[in-house]
Amino acid sequence: MNITMKDIIKKHSKGIFWACMILAQICVGFLFKDLADISQWFIQSPRESTMLVWYNRYLLAFIGLVAFFAVLYLKYKQRDIINNKPLIFLTLLFCFNFYSGMINPHIMMRARMDNGVFVSVEQATKYYAPNESVIVLEINGKARAHSDKQLLRPHVVGNGELGGENVVMTYCGLTNLGMAYTPEINGQKLDLAPMNQLENNLVMYDKNSGEPIQQLWGQTEADRNNSVDAKMREWPTYRMPFEKFAKAFPEGEVFVNDYLVEDMKASFWENPFLAIYDPIMELIFDHAIVDQATSVDPTFPTIKHIDTRLPNKELVYGLNIGDDYVAYTVDFVKSHDKPINATVGGKEIVVSYDYKFESLGIFYNTTGETLTEIDFYGQTPYGKLPRVETVKAAAYWIIWANFFPETDINRV
Repeated sequence: MNITMKDIIKKHSKGIFWACMILAQICVGFLFKDLADISQWFIQSPRESTMLVWYNRYLLAFIGLVAFFAVLYLKYKQRDIINNKPLIFLTLLFCFNFYSGMINPHIMMRARMDNGVFVSVEQATKYYAPNESVIVLEINGKARAHSDKQLLRPHVVGNGELGGENVVMTYCGLTNLGMAYTPEINGQKLDLAPMNQLENNLVMYDKNSGEPIQQLWGQTEADRNNSVDAKMREWPTYRMPFEKFAKAFPEGEVFVNDYLVEDMKASFWENPFLAIYDPIMELIFDHAIVDQATSVDPTFPTIKHIDTRLPNKELVYGLNIGDDYVAYTVDFVKSHDKPINATVGGKEIVVSYDYKFESLGIFYNTTGETLTEIDFYGQTPYGKLPRVETVKAAAYWIIWANFFPETDINRV
């Protein structure tokens, strides 16, 4: 008697059905666990697992889809193989996990690397409160301000050159950190977009190569694993209230997130999906950021190294010169009547709080003198000083110390 493949499938259809269903759910389950930002509130994945899933995400998605279509085909051929209600539930579970891991992050965090909207200081008064903290990027006399609220979801913001330099602002709300980079490594241009977070710090990826890039490291995962020093060029950033930025840089530019403000985001009739979706995402993001700011513990319990020298959520101004890392607190700097002169990585620096512009600045001291006077712009009796480019302005201590446990505190 000849037994055909069709006969075998029919005889074992139920077993094949559940094998395919389990395979499909496992594949998309990994996508959800490691690549869906919201999943890390419930499931904590180590870096190795997240990176393995990221590099194999398309393979997992393909296998999952093929297996699930096989499930649907078997159900079509044999209607009594499973009842409709459990099939509907399993279908919705599959679709949710697939969407959460493969699609939603790219809609939820729509980067503005090349098409960021920047308005004048006067126009920005519609969107910014006077005392709202802004992250300032100043290059060759041209200045831009970015608030935490406006940066929260794009994560990557720019629109070409600033002061003749190709530069983008990257932002992580969990770290409370904006860092400006030239999106190039070894002359190769990068197309940056947000990927996920690991240890409460943003992970981006380069759309050209697919390589993940941790914000605080500024280099690809592959380079870091291979002990290669190649990384993006960092630019100085600092913080101040918006109204002080307006006085310091009246001709400056101010970033506005076009899918956050009412008069710029898509209307219901233009894009009903985004009109409903974006406010929901805003609520979720706002909840996570408020929780991070007000809770002693980090929002995602993935911090490996806890340093008790400062309170977990103390805001610090961290910097490094070479392998020498130091963090300063605003209260410590304010407690000094004169600028703090210190040595970091064999180079002299000066740290000062400017009360007029309510901004903490850290500059290279290239004068050879012990400085007792310096203003917001870096002017001294001996000339103007450059800002230290590696300063991380007002990052949470618990995250700074986790990534750089060797850090010193308030060095004088």
